[in-house]
Amino acid sequence: MYEYQNSMEFQTRFISREDRRIARQALSGKHGFKTHVLTASGNLEASLSDFSSLGFAISLDTRHRTAFAVGDAISISVSPMINHEYVVKGVIIDCQATRHSELKISAVIEHEQVCRHENFQPVHLTPEQSLKGQIVHPFIYKQNTYFELESLSRNGFYATNINSDFTLFDGMEVTYSLGSIEGLQSIKGKVSNIGLTSENKVSCFISTDYLPRKAEEQLAQHCFHFAQKTPRDIRMAGLNSENIQELVQYRFVETQAEYEAVLKLRRKSYASRGMCKKDEPIANFALKQDAYGRILIVFHNARVIGTALLVFGERGERPFELDEHLSLQEFNTLPAYQELMEITAIFIEKFYQDTDVLHGVFESMYREGLSAGKDYVIVGSEPEWVGRYARMGFERTGLSFEHPRNCGIDMLVMVLNKDTGKTGKGMSPVLWWQVWGHVSVHLYQRRILDYSALQKMRVHFNRGLYTIADLFKRFQRFIS
Repeated sequence: MYEYQNSMEFQTRFISREDRRIARQALSGKHGFKTHVLTASGNLEASLSDFSSLGFAISLDTRHRTAFAVGDAISISVSPMINHEYVVKGVIIDCQATRHSELKISAVIEHEQVCRHENFQPVHLTPEQSLKGQIVHPFIYKQNTYFELESLSRNGFYATNINSDFTLFDGMEVTYSLGSIEGLQSIKGKVSNIGLTSENKVSCFISTDYLPRKAEEQLAQHCFHFAQKTPRDIRMAGLNSENIQELVQYRFVETQAEYEAVLKLRRKSYASRGMCKKDEPIANFALKQDAYGRILIVFHNARVIGTALLVFGERGERPFELDEHLSLQEFNTLPAYQELMEITAIFIEKFYQDTDVLHGVFESMYREGLSAGKDYVIVGSEPEWVGRYARMGFERTGLSFEHPRNCGIDMLVMVLNKDTGKTGKGMSPVLWWQVWGHVSVHLYQRRILDYSALQKMRVHFNRGLYTIADLFKRFQRFIS
């Protein structure tokens, strides 16, 4: 056994057992710990002589010698300071009388080991992907330790590589900070599942009752961007994977290889719905408009996960795809042909469809359209996507046509007025700022669009109303 006297209030001893060195805090002098052994017949006053995350030693009056034996279960109540009390359960590994007429009992703490992620499938992180954090000890003065995040879910996370002299008990409430996650600085968490790693470090699970929305988003974005997990992986961990559009890359097709990747994504999307064979030639998925339109592609981890086609039509020579499905009489009910731009051939990979990637596609297209002087965006929507388009401010035109690959699906024609994206005309002010506000302000700052004095007032009003609504929602989540 080796020991040294540190500058803190405890003595640290390293006990060698099974080739492991376990740091235990030895108590001496007036240490302030109050300890009781919990028995069926009542509580027995005891003196705690040393403790760690894995074991403890206590001293009792020798008259209780017959009540305890090696192998017995033992529970103690430990109160290291006012308003801090822990119940610690263990198994006696040594029980003997001392020269001072005391009974010294040593015990190994029993820590419950269950899957705290429960029904969630956690995101596992490698050391290279892991987040680093810090825990502040609740009762040892100015003691803290660093840890690495091993896996996480909506229920909490497993922390590892904790210093072995940093004592943790089941149910202990600690204060922790996680990396640079804005909403996870000085947060209260509860400790469970304490264990020892092969490197003689302590590991545990830390749960947090209230996870701020911003913190949840940032955790999900870390998993998506740095750990390269898919939105499906993140959702199965119980986290919100919706806000990822700023972490994927948008650009227009520039090479033949990129165009072929687009055709393959079109085929994959149709095949997943039984509208084509999986091995159908990709040439069958090329559109006439590909030759004069602009094809947007969305990348995640150098893989195409989304695409859309932007068309500035010229009647007769460069028609819209809708020209093939609507009669001239129907087209005449829409805004003027030269004021329109069409967004078609929209395909998003299945596991990315419930994210804001689609909105990112329309932001990119909207910028292009305004730069080209267009006033309206026109799309053909499948019934299940109508709600998403309506949320972005699109309105139904009353026109429809048959899906080109499935006559059983009616495609609904919808139109977005540029003023809706610009200032929220016809939209809820709160929803507009959430959906279009940032891109509208960016285009104004880039001098691509102008605001009148009234429009500037409207933009500021919408932003202010959104801020108030967001604060109110946070407050509701906090008190619920």
